[in-house]
Amino acid sequence: MANLKMRFSKKSIIALICAACATVSLAACGSSQKSSNASSKEDAGTMRVAYLSTANYLTTLKNEKFLQEEFGKSKVTYTGPYTPVDGLTAVMSGNADATTTGTGRFIDLIAEGQPWVAFALEYYNGDSQGIVASAKSGVKTLKDLYGKKVAIIHNGDTGDYMLHRAFDKSGLDVSKVNKVEMNPKNFQAAFTSGQIDAISSFDQNLAAAMTTPGAKLLVNAKKYGNMNVTIHIVSKSFAKKHPDLVKKMYKALVREAEKSHKENNVIGNAYKQLGASETIIKQIEKFDNPTIRPIDEKGLKMMETQAKEYVKYGLIKQAPKNLKDSVMDCTK
Repeated sequence: MANLKMRFSKKSIIALICAACATVSLAACGSSQKSSNASSKEDAGTMRVAYLSTANYLTTLKNEKFLQEEFGKSKVTYTGPYTPVDGLTAVMSGNADATTTGTGRFIDLIAEGQPWVAFALEYYNGDSQGIVASAKSGVKTLKDLYGKKVAIIHNGDTGDYMLHRAFDKSGLDVSKVNKVEMNPKNFQAAFTSGQIDAISSFDQNLAAAMTTPGAKLLVNAKKYGNMNVTIHIVSKSFAKKHPDLVKKMYKALVREAEKSHKENNVIGNAYKQLGASETIIKQIEKFDNPTIRPIDEKGLKMMETQAKEYVKYGLIKQAPKNLKDSVMDCTK
């Protein structure tokens, strides 16, 4: 045995030691890779949702027990309610991962080069978006809004796009209207006091205006074929790091939409919890009940068509070059 040991040179011994170390290293690497793969299959991360004061399905989901069932070992946390603008800010500041906006506003964000990924369309026929004139304005038609003050939340948002599209389809000049950017929290007070003559908005803001005595609904998006719908989005960094969680949320949204169509009170109950009056809730429940759709080829095409209109109306300088790079088809 001693003679056998003597036959190995120092170089041979060093080579054997190195080989053994390499074997251990490779085994450890393989173990780490397997662990990484297992982690990606069962993402145990957390999705933080900045939910809005508009009762879209991402908002109503926060009360559903099956949400956690869909996420398994992963977690979902909610903060809010936010206005649409504040929801975007919450994500961009790193305090949340997901929120909701309109497809038009999303197009605007991507055109600005902001890092977002959209993963679900909440589609409805457009009757929950419209332009309403106040009783004190004396306005009876869209043309009567020439020289009048019309409130929107943000330039380039749903209300702004709705205003441009309604005037365009009616052969009218929207530049003759005085747009006023305003926090939606102040809409109703300004509307009833005569500070503004009309609002161009959606959901509970529209319902509140429609149910105000003497107010007149001038038009809604259903009249022209609606393209501007609710869209659910996450930061691009979150989509890249946790694609499985995004898909789980999409499945939960589909499940919530199915429940809403069966029970027909999901959205109304959500607005009740948010403090809406019975009058407003009754109006909201008359609006079209949304469905969840993936951002597949059909959904992407609709958004690209809308992007061209955004350019036409001067809401953005140019359409996003690669909108498809900022969307995720969760059915794949």
